[in-house]
Amino acid sequence: MKKALSILLLFLCISYCSCDNDGKSHLPTSSPTNLSHALSLVDSVKIDGETISFIYIYSEYPDYKPTGAIGEGISCVDDVGRFMEVLEKEILVYNNKSLIPVAVGMTNFLLYMSRDDGLWYNFLLQDGKINKTHQNSIAEFGWWAIRGLRGLTAAYCIFKDSPKDSVFLEKITNRIRSADAYIQESIQKYPSRNITYLGQRPAWLIKDAPDMNSELLIALTKLHRTGDFDYSEAIQKISKGLMEYQYCDKNHDLDGMYFCWKNIWHNWGNNQAYALLEAFRITGDSTLFYSVKSWADSFIPFLIENNMPREITLNSKQTYKKVDFPQIAYGINSLYRGMKSFADITNSNIYKENAESVFGWFTGQNMPRIPMYDTETGRCFDGIIGDLSVNLNSGAESTIECLLAILMRGII
Repeated sequence: MKKALSILLLFLCISYCSCDNDGKSHLPTSSPTNLSHALSLVDSVKIDGETISFIYIYSEYPDYKPTGAIGEGISCVDDVGRFMEVLEKEILVYNNKSLIPVAVGMTNFLLYMSRDDGLWYNFLLQDGKINKTHQNSIAEFGWWAIRGLRGLTAAYCIFKDSPKDSVFLEKITNRIRSADAYIQESIQKYPSRNITYLGQRPAWLIKDAPDMNSELLIALTKLHRTGDFDYSEAIQKISKGLMEYQYCDKNHDLDGMYFCWKNIWHNWGNNQAYALLEAFRITGDSTLFYSVKSWADSFIPFLIENNMPREITLNSKQTYKKVDFPQIAYGINSLYRGMKSFADITNSNIYKENAESVFGWFTGQNMPRIPMYDTETGRCFDGIIGDLSVNLNSGAESTIECLLAILMRGII
């Protein structure tokens, strides 16, 4: 029965193919987003004759002027990589060609911040130099490298069908492929496992971090669907690794939860459900679908009932500690994209309702009952803090993650 159902589900989603220009007939003809605030944070600098575009990290209430992060820089790969996905959707789905120069400049930024050996820096300094010494900007293959790959994947989709961009596309492709050695090094450890006090855990995920690997899987599945890259082995092994980090106990509050790091779940970067569904669309592996179904049936209702907590830690005695605040757009979008994708695949009303309950955080269905997204300005506030007040700043990450959620929903 399960095999038959997975075949049916795969048939239902088979039209979902390569990049974000697919399925545009099902969406409004004009974008539901207001990019005014996001674009007000965009700037550029000339480096070695190239225009490098970037988005400032912070934007503070009340004037919302763009600013950098003290000791880090004015912009980072973490934000530019994700903003490229906003530009991808706007350009390919909503035909907003005026954003192409911004996409070119931000792709130049990503190429500038990465190296031929596949390692990435993160922060750009005010003078246009790379911050190579901050602990969150040292060249490595980790969080910012994977966010950079997400951005270059979006760039590949934007420029892949443009003959005049062939040289540019070759640079993008080469930089994407420079990551392959690190991916292969990690997945070749399969099926080795580490022993932890919560049981055996996969040893073949990069840095033993399922949250990080979920974002990598998002990039690899999108690249694979273009037909120009073959990441079959990586998709299968990373997917299996993410599923092995799922907590399964039908009699426990946390049934269906995906651990993000060791014995912790946190609501930022918890993209496992969405990533596994992207892999399911490619492989048709029903175990991926049923893993997400458990998450959707049990853990999402738990989070909704508990007002979308920030973090949960499970100890060896199977008791848990919950941290409620701060709540941020990054965390909500991570949950929403998984729930929305599952609702789209199943066409189930209960899953649609739960997806809407998660998205409602942006529109005021949150603990302080305050809309986090302002349709008039395009700002998304930076979060809800412990005394149930709203942090009225509106930095790049909050803005980008909210825009991605709106673009996935198709309306606001």
